[in-house]
Amino acid sequence: MESEQDELPDWISSRIEEPNYNKDLTQKRVAEEFEFGDRPFYNVSQMHAALGGSVSDDTVRTRLKELNERDVLQLQEVNNGKIYWLDRPESSWPIPPDVEVEPKSSEMTLSEWRSQTHVQTAAVSILAAILGTAVTLVGVFQTGGYYQLPISGGELITYGLSAALMSYVGLFASGAMWIFTQSEPDETSLGIE
Repeated sequence: MESEQDELPDWISSRIEEPNYNKDLTQKRVAEEFEFGDRPFYNVSQMHAALGGSVSDDTVRTRLKELNERDVLQLQEVNNGKIYWLDRPESSWPIPPDVEVEPKSSEMTLSEWRSQTHVQTAAVSILAAILGTAVTLVGVFQTGGYYQLPISGGELITYGLSAALMSYVGLFASGAMWIFTQSEPDETSLGIE
């Protein structure tokens, strides 16, 4: 736990009250467990166990709440309970201060890429081209006399070629949208973060 050389950092010791040994559990003892203990975060029962179980859960909960109010601890509600961790000035929990964080990637994710309007337009256009090709083939085979449908082969070919033409228009439109979005200055090139 704590050796004789280990002391609480100034940012913690300046925020906690002077130890009152009339209390069963002091703020200092709880802060020491956070600073020198084995875990980066605790809930009430974990802190109770780490302190040896000599005090009640309510006492532990009270000290944790006091340390949170004094900006020594941060808390988050999780699954009908609360977890607490040190509010270290040099880190952002749950990332420890000794971990180097990779810079935020400027590449878009697959879901971001798929949600772009020009990508969705191109996908619908490709689907229209596939369906138009299928309808055209059915019309060609019907015209050749392979089978008979209630609609004429010429009409099927017309519908299929119309769908193919519409798909080319959609692909052209999606390409134009893509070029337009590429020419817009984005926030990073303007220095806006």
